[in-house]
Amino acid sequence: MLRLIQPISKRDQVIQAMKEAILAGSIQPGSSLVESRLAQELGAGIPLVREALIELEHQGFVQRVPYKGTTVTKLEPADIKRIFRLRVELEALAIEWAKENIKEPDVEELRQRIQRMEEAARVLDLDQFYENDLAFHRAIWILSDNSYLVDALERVVTPLFAFFLMKTNRQHESYVESAAMHKAIVEAIPTKSAPELREMMKQSLANWKDDMMKLLFPVDQ
Repeated sequence: MLRLIQPISKRDQVIQAMKEAILAGSIQPGSSLVESRLAQELGAGIPLVREALIELEHQGFVQRVPYKGTTVTKLEPADIKRIFRLRVELEALAIEWAKENIKEPDVEELRQRIQRMEEAARVLDLDQFYENDLAFHRAIWILSDNSYLVDALERVVTPLFAFFLMKTNRQHESYVESAAMHKAIVEAIPTKSAPELREMMKQSLANWKDDMMKLLFPVDQ
C-alpha cells in the first residue's frame, strides 16, 4: 500500500535541511551562520532563511546574539552545570505548582507523551524521543500556570535538549530508563505531595545531568 505524500512548504524544507546538517555534524556547534551564504547554498531567499533560523532558535539548535549574529548552539561543561543548577530549581517549582492545576486529561496527555518516548526508545529514534521528552516537560511548565516560569524554562532548557541531540548517542537502555523515570513522576502526581514530587523531579534531573556530562565530556569528569 502506497504512503500518502505529505505536503511540505519551502520554509519547512529549509528548516529541515539546516537541522539535518546540524545533526549530521556538517555544521558544527559554535559555527557562525551567515544568512546570505545559507540562502545561496540552499537556493532559497534570505527572508526564508531568516524565518528558518528563528524557528531553529525556538527549537534550541541555534543561538542569536544581538550585533554578533547567529551560531549553532554550543555548550561547555561550565555552561551545562550552570544551566542545570537553575533548571533543577525551576522545574521543581513547575511540578509543585502544576499539581494544583492538573486534571485527569492532563495526566493522560503526559502518559501519551511517555508512550511516544518509549516507542522512540525502542527503535532509537532520537529526534522523536527528545521531541516528546521536551513536550512532556513543556506540558508541566504550562500547567504551573505561571507564564514567567514558562518563559524562563524555555530559555534555559530548550538549548540543552538540542545540544544533547546533536552531541550524544546514549545506549538503548538509557532511553528506556529515562522514559520509565518520566512515567514514575506522572503516576506519582495524583498520590504524592508537592514536596515529594519536587524531590522526584530534582533527583531525575540530577541523574540525567550526570549521564549527559559523562557522555559529552568524559575527560572532564
